[in-house]
Amino acid sequence: MHDNGADLHHFPKEIGVLNGLLILAGIACIDYGVTIMAASSGTSFFLVWYAMGIVLAGSGAAGIALPDHTAIKVIRMVVSVCAALGLVGTIALSGIIMSSTYVTPPRNLDYLIVLGAQVKPDGTPANSLRFRLEAARDYLEENPDTQVIVSGGQGPNEPCAEADAMASWLVSAGIDEQRIHREGASTDTVENLVFSKKIIGRDDASIGIVTNNFHLYRALRIAEKQGLRDVWGISAHSLPWYLPNNLLRECLAITKNTLIGEI
Repeated sequence: MHDNGADLHHFPKEIGVLNGLLILAGIACIDYGVTIMAASSGTSFFLVWYAMGIVLAGSGAAGIALPDHTAIKVIRMVVSVCAALGLVGTIALSGIIMSSTYVTPPRNLDYLIVLGAQVKPDGTPANSLRFRLEAARDYLEENPDTQVIVSGGQGPNEPCAEADAMASWLVSAGIDEQRIHREGASTDTVENLVFSKKIIGRDDASIGIVTNNFHLYRALRIAEKQGLRDVWGISAHSLPWYLPNNLLRECLAITKNTLIGEI
């Protein structure tokens, strides 16, 4: 009888801890989303962090306001379980994603394909794209016979096609313009690779795909799906603070690409 009383005594405290953790997790998601929005990355993915924050914090707050309401208890438990499973799944898939960055490509590949990313209003590459171009430049300098395809169209918030901005950057970095091929019509990773494959025009070419570390795994899987046989990843740097955002986005994109048969 004494033990049952102890259990009942501690039960509200445990529920209070869960509510507090949900609220703290929600606030952390919203705060992080603010930093992603402030980066002006050209996407609205920061809204996902806001949505997660509202759901987490809201379920915790509801648990405090209505602790005995059966529906609130069920919602809070569902949110907690989904959050835990989502966190574990994202961490596991993120490990697989990042593992592809440790493979060293061979020398003297026939082509590099540099995947496009945001161009700033002044026509210069944003950080993610600059990192990709720096990785491409380093490889091209060491392998003078390799050709390069810069792939990316013009987004609604960009002053020019990404391919044009990339080509200009590489030329200014000392890469011979005769080695650069522009693909300026694509709007996503699948089109990057489909349109670039048409420029290459042969099935036996060795190809290096240049993109940021968080994006490389998905790009390679899409390339294989498109029939590129001898394909290698060339990993570019990314800013550590934004890596959780980029990995979460990649996990969702991989799920989408898999469901619609693009991977």
